[in-house]
Amino acid sequence: MSKSVVHPKVFAAIQKFNIDELSSFSEFDIRPILPCLVRMSLIQPLDHSSEWAAKRKGILKILSAIDLVNSIVALLSIDFHALEIDVRKEQQLRQKMGTQITDSILVQSLQNGLGLEFERSDPARRLRLLLSELLAVMAQAPHDHFKSSDLLDNEVYLEDVSEIGRAHV
Repeated sequence: MSKSVVHPKVFAAIQKFNIDELSSFSEFDIRPILPCLVRMSLIQPLDHSSEWAAKRKGILKILSAIDLVNSIVALLSIDFHALEIDVRKEQQLRQKMGTQITDSILVQSLQNGLGLEFERSDPARRLRLLLSELLAVMAQAPHDHFKSSDLLDNEVYLEDVSEIGRAHV
Protein backbone atom coordinates (compact mmCIF):
# COMPACT_ATOMS: atom_id res chain seq x y z
CA MET A 1 0.00 0.00 0.00
CA SER A 2 1.19 3.54 -0.71
CA LYS A 3 2.59 5.64 2.15
CA SER A 4 -0.10 8.26 1.70
CA VAL A 5 -2.99 5.82 2.07
CA VAL A 6 -4.29 5.10 5.54
CA HIS A 7 -4.77 1.36 5.95
CA PRO A 8 -8.38 0.58 6.99
CA LYS A 9 -7.22 -1.17 10.17
CA VAL A 10 -5.15 1.89 11.16
CA PHE A 11 -8.12 4.13 10.44
CA ALA A 12 -10.39 1.96 12.59
CA ALA A 13 -7.84 2.00 15.44
CA ILE A 14 -7.47 5.79 15.39
CA GLN A 15 -11.24 6.22 15.07
CA LYS A 16 -11.79 4.04 18.15
CA PHE A 17 -8.71 5.57 19.78
CA ASN A 18 -7.37 2.08 20.44
CA ILE A 19 -3.78 2.76 21.49
CA ASP A 20 -2.91 -0.91 21.96
CA GLU A 21 -3.93 -1.67 18.40
CA LEU A 22 -2.14 1.43 17.07
CA SER A 23 1.07 0.37 18.77
CA SER A 24 0.91 -2.97 16.97
CA PHE A 25 1.25 -1.36 13.52
CA SER A 26 4.56 -0.75 11.76
CA GLU A 27 6.01 2.71 11.25
CA PHE A 28 5.12 2.33 7.55
CA ASP A 29 1.45 1.79 8.42
CA ILE A 30 1.31 4.64 10.93
CA ARG A 31 3.19 7.17 8.82
CA PRO A 32 0.09 8.69 7.15
CA ILE A 33 -1.45 9.50 10.54
CA LEU A 34 1.72 10.78 12.21
CA PRO A 35 0.68 14.46 12.05
CA CYS A 36 -2.60 13.52 13.73
CA LEU A 37 -0.82 11.60 16.50
CA VAL A 38 1.69 14.41 17.01
CA ARG A 39 -1.10 16.96 17.33
CA MET A 40 -2.91 14.71 19.80
CA SER A 41 0.22 14.48 21.91
CA LEU A 42 0.96 18.22 21.86
CA ILE A 43 -2.40 19.86 22.50
CA GLN A 44 -3.76 20.44 25.96
CA PRO A 45 -6.52 17.91 26.55
CA LEU A 46 -10.00 18.86 27.61
CA ASP A 47 -10.23 15.47 29.29
CA HIS A 48 -7.99 15.34 32.37
CA SER A 49 -8.96 11.81 33.38
CA SER A 50 -6.41 9.12 34.16
CA GLU A 51 -7.70 7.13 31.16
CA TRP A 52 -6.79 9.97 28.79
CA ALA A 53 -3.41 10.40 30.48
CA ALA A 54 -2.68 6.70 29.92
CA LYS A 55 -3.71 6.95 26.27
CA ARG A 56 -1.54 10.03 25.79
CA LYS A 57 1.41 8.14 27.27
CA GLY A 58 0.69 5.38 24.76
CA ILE A 59 0.74 7.88 21.90
CA LEU A 60 4.03 9.32 23.13
CA LYS A 61 5.48 5.81 23.36
CA ILE A 62 4.50 5.13 19.73
CA LEU A 63 5.92 8.47 18.59
CA SER A 64 9.19 8.14 20.51
CA ALA A 65 10.27 5.29 18.23
CA ILE A 66 9.86 7.31 15.01
CA ASP A 67 12.56 9.77 13.88
CA LEU A 68 10.26 11.72 11.55
CA VAL A 69 8.24 12.95 14.53
CA ASN A 70 10.80 15.65 15.40
CA SER A 71 10.40 17.22 11.96
CA ILE A 72 6.62 17.13 12.26
CA VAL A 73 6.77 18.77 15.70
CA ALA A 74 9.00 21.50 14.26
CA LEU A 75 6.58 22.07 11.38
CA LEU A 76 3.60 22.26 13.72
CA SER A 77 5.45 24.77 15.92
CA ILE A 78 5.77 27.38 13.17
CA ASP A 79 4.20 30.80 13.69
CA PHE A 80 1.49 30.40 11.06
CA HIS A 81 0.12 33.90 11.49
CA ALA A 82 3.47 35.44 10.53
CA LEU A 83 3.87 32.91 7.73
CA GLU A 84 0.42 33.77 6.34
CA ILE A 85 1.29 37.48 6.33
CA ASP A 86 4.54 36.75 4.48
CA VAL A 87 2.72 34.56 1.93
CA ARG A 88 0.20 37.33 1.25
CA LYS A 89 3.02 39.87 0.81
CA GLU A 90 4.80 37.47 -1.53
CA GLN A 91 1.61 37.01 -3.57
CA GLN A 92 1.20 40.79 -3.86
CA LEU A 93 4.84 41.18 -4.88
CA ARG A 94 4.44 38.48 -7.55
CA GLN A 95 1.28 40.17 -8.87
CA LYS A 96 3.18 43.45 -9.24
CA MET A 97 6.40 42.00 -10.64
CA GLY A 98 5.00 39.02 -12.56
CA THR A 99 7.22 36.02 -13.16
CA GLN A 100 10.36 38.17 -13.21
CA ILE A 101 10.57 38.36 -9.43
CA THR A 102 14.10 38.08 -8.04
CA ASP A 103 13.45 39.06 -4.42
CA SER A 104 11.35 36.99 -2.09
CA ILE A 105 9.73 37.80 1.20
CA LEU A 106 9.42 34.13 2.14
CA VAL A 107 12.99 33.22 1.30
CA GLN A 108 15.81 35.65 1.83
CA SER A 109 19.35 34.96 0.66
CA LEU A 110 19.60 31.61 -1.04
CA GLN A 111 23.23 30.70 -0.48
CA ASN A 112 23.14 27.68 -2.79
CA GLY A 113 20.68 26.29 -5.29
CA LEU A 114 17.12 25.71 -4.14
CA GLY A 115 17.56 21.95 -3.87
CA LEU A 116 20.71 22.11 -1.78
CA GLU A 117 19.23 24.86 0.38
CA PHE A 118 16.16 22.66 0.96
CA GLU A 119 18.33 19.71 2.01
CA ARG A 120 20.30 21.79 4.52
CA SER A 121 17.40 23.73 6.01
CA ASP A 122 15.39 23.25 9.16
CA PRO A 123 11.70 22.33 8.77
CA ALA A 124 10.45 25.92 9.07
CA ARG A 125 12.75 27.14 6.29
CA ARG A 126 11.84 24.10 4.19
CA LEU A 127 8.18 25.11 4.42
CA ARG A 128 9.05 28.67 3.36
CA LEU A 129 11.11 27.37 0.44
CA LEU A 130 8.26 25.11 -0.66
CA LEU A 131 5.67 27.89 -0.41
CA SER A 132 7.88 30.25 -2.38
CA GLU A 133 8.34 27.64 -5.09
CA LEU A 134 4.61 26.88 -5.23
CA LEU A 135 3.82 30.59 -5.57
CA ALA A 136 6.35 30.84 -8.39
CA VAL A 137 4.69 27.94 -10.22
CA MET A 138 1.24 29.45 -9.68
CA ALA A 139 2.46 32.77 -11.09
CA GLN A 140 3.58 30.97 -14.26
CA ALA A 141 0.23 29.21 -14.81
CA PRO A 142 -1.57 32.04 -16.67
CA HIS A 143 1.35 32.29 -19.11
CA ASP A 144 1.18 28.62 -20.19
CA HIS A 145 4.89 28.13 -19.79
CA PHE A 146 6.63 26.57 -16.85
CA LYS A 147 10.26 26.79 -15.94
CA SER A 148 11.57 23.69 -14.27
CA SER A 149 11.70 23.60 -10.49
CA ASP A 150 14.69 22.14 -8.69
CA LEU A 151 12.45 21.31 -5.78
CA LEU A 152 9.19 20.15 -7.36
CA ASP A 153 10.58 18.39 -10.43
CA ASN A 154 13.22 16.38 -8.62
CA GLU A 155 12.13 12.96 -7.38
CA VAL A 156 14.77 13.09 -4.63
CA TYR A 157 12.75 15.74 -2.76
CA LEU A 158 9.30 14.27 -3.43
CA GLU A 159 9.00 12.44 -0.11
CA ASP A 160 10.17 15.43 1.96
CA VAL A 161 7.88 17.83 0.08
CA SER A 162 4.98 15.42 0.58
CA GLU A 163 5.68 15.19 4.32
CA ILE A 164 5.59 18.98 4.64
CA GLY A 165 2.26 19.07 2.87
CA ARG A 166 0.85 16.17 4.85
CA ALA A 167 1.78 17.76 8.18
CA HIS A 168 -0.28 20.85 7.34
CA VAL A 169 -3.39 19.32 5.89
